[in-house]
Amino acid sequence: MEINITINERITDLRTMSGLSQKELCKKIDVPTSTLSRIERGEITNVSNDILIKLANFYNVSTDYLLGLTNVKFKKNVELSELGLSNKALYTLLSGNANVSLLSRIIEHPRFVTLLDT
Repeated sequence: MEINITINERITDLRTMSGLSQKELCKKIDVPTSTLSRIERGEITNVSNDILIKLANFYNVSTDYLLGLTNVKFKKNVELSELGLSNKALYTLLSGNANVSLLSRIIEHPRFVTLLDT
């Protein structure tokens, strides 16, 4: 996904990937269907903070992701303990002494999980 995708396209992508209709999503986040429809069509480009926060919370993504400031969907504030890494591993990652790009490619590889089982 490229960083120049509009907020309108990101919202539409999240909704369609979740399999929800506009009406279903609007019911869940308490937003008028007409408003979401206008956002997705690009008629509303300045989405209100209230709607932006509701969408970010519902989809568990950052508002920065919705706004197109980052391609990282996940909220940044994650408890390090939730990652399940040792203190030494965390220190290595946070200190910049690891090639995180390479680690990301290894973890994202489709066979990564199966290789761990061997």
